Amino acid sequence: MRVDIACFTAQSGITDYSVSLCRALAAKVQVRLLTATKLPERFRAMGFRVETPFRRSRHYPIDFPRFIARTARDAPDWLLLQSELKSPVAEGLACRYLRRHGVRTALAIHDVLPHYPRPWSRTEYGWYYRQFDALIVHSQSAHDAVRAMGVHRPMAIIPHGVYDLFRLQMPSQAEARRRIGLSPQDRVVLFFGHLEPRKGLGPFLDAAQALAVHRDIKFVIAGSNDLGSHGQQWQARLDRARAQPNVLVHDRRIPFEDVENYFCAADVVALPYLEGTTSGVLKLAIAFGKPVVASNVGDLPHEVPAGGGVLLPVDRLAADLPGALTRLLEEPADAAAAMQAASRQGDWSTIADRYLDLLEAHS
Repeated sequence: MRVDIACFTAQSGITDYSVSLCRALAAKVQVRLLTATKLPERFRAMGFRVETPFRRSRHYPIDFPRFIARTARDAPDWLLLQSELKSPVAEGLACRYLRRHGVRTALAIHDVLPHYPRPWSRTEYGWYYRQFDALIVHSQSAHDAVRAMGVHRPMAIIPHGVYDLFRLQMPSQAEARRRIGLSPQDRVVLFFGHLEPRKGLGPFLDAAQALAVHRDIKFVIAGSNDLGSHGQQWQARLDRARAQPNVLVHDRRIPFEDVENYFCAADVVALPYLEGTTSGVLKLAIAFGKPVVASNVGDLPHEVPAGGGVLLPVDRLAADLPGALTRLLEEPADAAAAMQAASRQGDWSTIADRYLDLLEAHS
């Protein structure tokens, strides 16, 4: 079987997922990753073919038709898209075109709807999902949400793998804290990833302020900053937090090699999401055996390992997050052990087999 995996972004969580999946599939079938020119060099030598037909977003109207024409010409058995590339309508029509040329298409749905949906998003995405020969979701809740949109295509629930590819040097907690500018004696709560309000940055900053009296608890915020697109009040709020002695802000894209420093330094990872379907940051927390405090949105209630942390109702985050964090920081050992056990279960080889079972069943 020949499988092409398409991922429009080259530096995102979906890229990390695509690379992890390709690495596992390469031992079983012919696989090729088709992504953007900015793909880091380290991902180009992992045992599978890599091609980069996509440039920046402004080139999509040129690059995407060329990509589809080439796919029809190359005729892989399957084209597997990782989320929508850019335009659900254009890509749905492309699926119809490829089907006429003998290429089956599958879609991995990482978020059922856009993070900031428009009034027509349910209709648009429901139509889009119906254009594929097979669909992949990561949880029962995502499966049910897609079915509720009137989509009845073949669909498999395949859990999201653990991001063990970030486990490189695995520094000690003390060394990791030194690398990011903290003291070994600190207790560390980590908010990681792209900084945006829907991930609960507001409740996290409120908790940091509420727990400022605990001088040894440090709130670390690490990830690329696009808060200005959500209103200048968010950037102003982050700048105020930056001045607090118990908050460390690294609002920049964290290089691949440095990701492990933040997770090795942490005692607890905060996932106070207000909206979303799944979380790659949770898979990082599991990979590094770090307990979490998470909200009960999307598939988090099902994906947080039993005993691996604390789940909070999303409408109680403001009131309950500070207490939940302090309780988990007091006794993190049992939750950390549960997360470490879960890290041994997110095996990418098994996930690759599940993908192939789906594709072979509908070939």
